[in-house]
Amino acid sequence: MQHKRKLSEQGPGQDPHAKPRLSANLRKALFSSGRKRSKTAAYTAPKEEEMSELVNFILDHEEAFQSRARVASLYADFRSQAHTNPEGFQANLAVWKKALTDAALAGVIPSQGGTHDLLSIRIGEELIRALQHREHGKPTCLPAVFHDAVKKRDFVPRRDFLNSQTSIYKQSWVPSISGLAQWALQKLLGSPDPDKLPVGDFVVLKNVEVAANEILKRMKEQTHTSTADRILSRTTFLKRFSRVLNPAAPLTANDLNVLLLHMCRDKQALAFNAQTIKFRAETETELTPVSEEDTALANLRDAADKVNAQLPALQEKIAEAELDAREAVRAKHTIRAKAALKSKKLAEHALAERSHIALELEEAFMGLQRAADQVHIVEAMKAGAEAMKGLHEKVGGVEGVQNVMDEVREQTATVDEITSIINESATAVDEGELDEEFEALEKAERERKEKEEAEKTAARLAELEEVEKARKDKEAAQKKEKEAEEERTEQEVQEAEEDLSKLSFAQEDEDADEEPPQKERERALVAA
Repeated sequence: MQHKRKLSEQGPGQDPHAKPRLSANLRKALFSSGRKRSKTAAYTAPKEEEMSELVNFILDHEEAFQSRARVASLYADFRSQAHTNPEGFQANLAVWKKALTDAALAGVIPSQGGTHDLLSIRIGEELIRALQHREHGKPTCLPAVFHDAVKKRDFVPRRDFLNSQTSIYKQSWVPSISGLAQWALQKLLGSPDPDKLPVGDFVVLKNVEVAANEILKRMKEQTHTSTADRILSRTTFLKRFSRVLNPAAPLTANDLNVLLLHMCRDKQALAFNAQTIKFRAETETELTPVSEEDTALANLRDAADKVNAQLPALQEKIAEAELDAREAVRAKHTIRAKAALKSKKLAEHALAERSHIALELEEAFMGLQRAADQVHIVEAMKAGAEAMKGLHEKVGGVEGVQNVMDEVREQTATVDEITSIINESATAVDEGELDEEFEALEKAERERKEKEEAEKTAARLAELEEVEKARKDKEAAQKKEKEAEEERTEQEVQEAEEDLSKLSFAQEDEDADEEPPQKERERALVAA
């Protein structure tokens, strides 16, 4: 019955023994899922793990990390070299400290917020993960690097840096209260584990010093015509010097707090409070705290700058409204043209108000600036008057100088009297004897000079005679040589003549010997 019911449920014309067919939707779903499964099951090569921006920066910019072998040694645990190779150990520590210092300056050290501190480093597991290398993994030597940096005060805990009341460069034999407390805590809890990574925020002292020196250099290069030029608000300070270290990464609020404290406490270059910064003048021997007048000057300058910054936008809005009104008039859109003109009038009214406010702020700033300059001028004059008063007190004033001059005149008169008395008591000298002695000295001097002149003349004559004698001897020698040469020439001529005469006699004898045969030949010819 059940089988029959199944057969009866089949539609007309259907074969009960035919194979069941899948519907089109079901077949599509099955095949598509099969394709998906095949794609999922297919092997895909694992992607190469990308390294962090920090590691890429170190590998690209640090010379010590250019060699693969050197990178491997720096990422390895080289703490055992502290005893076996101290120089190599210190060199590796210096390389890592320089790399982290430069990375902080470039703004690639990971931080909690969206900004990157340039003057501080946050040490923790996040930094270790950011330093992980694709081949060498995490650097196992960082605890030794940071402990050495903290010990040598290359890295200073930010809390200690901000809370210190004395300069970081000052070393005292008398320990401070905080130092004693820290020493007692170490004795109680034991020294920090050198294999454990110190965690927290640390100030990079080198970057702080570089930033401070660059800011002071720029301030020195600027021309300061007034006291107000050395007074800045925090906002203006950041606008001028926020990119003093890195044009691509500005200083953060944490950097500003560290930098201002360093320049005030450690370099004595400026004074500051929550709102105002005041640079020390070159003529000042010590810092003067920020006064209410200084804060007022800085606030007036900021207010004037804000108002002046609004003027170009209003001018541009006026020009745009006028252009819209002209276009609407050309298009005969009355409503739009009137709306544009109304907008223009409102912008012009706002521009006039802002310009008037800017002028008033500028006048107030100039007046306060003149007053501040006058205060410094009066203080300088007062200091000069005090100095002159002290000098006058040293000489006793006008009466003191008069008394000194009277005493000088009295002592001079006394000296003259003593001199005259001495001259009167001295033995008289015969002037005639002096003249005779003087004449004798003159005569002796004349005779000495005449004798010297005579000796010089005789020496000169003797020299001339020697020269003349040498000349005559030379001429005689030349004459004698010439005569000898003539005799040799004459003798040679005579010898040549004798040779010629002998030669002529020999020729005649030869001719006489040859004559008979010649005559015989002639007779033979005649007979023939």
